[in-house]
Amino acid sequence: MPKIKAIIPLSNDALGGPFASADDDQFEILGRRDGVVLVEFIDLPSGVAWFDTFELMYCQEQHDAGTVKVIRKATEQERVLFRVPLWIQGEEVPECCGRPMFFVGQIDDDRICMEPPSGAKMWWHDKASFYVFTCAQCLESKAIGQQM
Repeated sequence: MPKIKAIIPLSNDALGGPFASADDDQFEILGRRDGVVLVEFIDLPSGVAWFDTFELMYCQEQHDAGTVKVIRKATEQERVLFRVPLWIQGEEVPECCGRPMFFVGQIDDDRICMEPPSGAKMWWHDKASFYVFTCAQCLESKAIGQQM
């Protein structure tokens, strides 16, 4: 797979530079569509202080193949649009037909009923999220639940 480089403005108020650069071992691409790339940095280059590691960043692919430019922090709506899960406990992608399943969407506890059904012995005690996946080959679906 070809190497990808990220260029990052040292200030979010100066998108024209100066820049720091990061190699693809310092970030992970979590979504890509129509020239937009969502990335998460594992290690920030020196001089970058306007965002933290593991924040979802909105980037644009550059005409120079293999380069993305960080523009700003990604919005919640973009995270949903690009189908990027917001894991509570850590990545937990199920497999089916010998391959990782595709993430369909996330349901957070603040969007569903928080009252336990009558007769329920247990119910989540803190924040909870449910992650829905599907298999591209057999169309099986699975949900993973996590809570704090």
